[in-house]
Parts: sequence; C-alpha cells; structure tokens
Amino acid sequence: MTIRDLADKIGMSSPSVTERIHKLEDAGAIQGYTVRVDPKVFGLAIAAHVRMHARPGEVKRVAQMLFDAPEVVEADHVTGEDCFLAKVVVCDVQMLEAVIDRFVPFASTDTAIIQSSTVLRRLPKL
Repeated sequence: MTIRDLADKIGMSSPSVTERIHKLEDAGAIQGYTVRVDPKVFGLAIAAHVRMHARPGEVKRVAQMLFDAPEVVEADHVTGEDCFLAKVVVCDVQMLEAVIDRFVPFASTDTAIIQSSTVLRRLPKL
C-alpha cells in the first residue's frame, strides 16, 4: 500500500503519515519491510514443523545448525519438553528426511508436515 493510499484510508495527510512511520521506525516498532513468497512456486512443496529436544550439552550446536540450515525458515527456542521449534521448507519428503537426519545425532525430533495454513503470519492486535 502506498503512503497516499494509507493516508486516504485513515483520513490523514501523506506528510503526517510519513512522519508517523518514521517515528515508528526510529522507535524500533517497525523493524523492516518484507515480501511474502510462495515457496511452492520455486518447487518447495513440503513445509513441516519440527520439534527438537537437544541431547545434553548440544543446545548451542543445535541452535547453530538451525541457523545454518537454509531449509529452516523459522526457529524458536521454546519452553517445555522441547528445546526448539523449527519450520522447514523443502521440495519433497526425501529432502525433509535428509534435513532431519542431520539433527538426529544431536537432538530427538518430532515432525508434523503442514497440510494447510489456517492463519497466515499476521501482526498481533495492537
């Protein structure tokens, strides 16, 4: 949406909207801008959530492996039985298995292939 479209939608002038956006950026409330890409268009038809429980002494290694794995598009360090929850996007089930196998020496895993998304990523109600 352009600044002008946003200004029209909320009943403000374009310069006022621009000023407010800059203030939000400066305050760190807006951390960046992005585009949404459909991985399926690029042949990445399988998405899965992988829960991982790092073996004793392996949390840092698993965290680094998650960071370094290009198939991992999101990963969170979580509370509860698991240490990490990762989202993996790959071309097929064989590739998913290969990604998971890299972690098996250092973590136990539990995988759920995503069939569909009920709620797409969105902002929390502010």
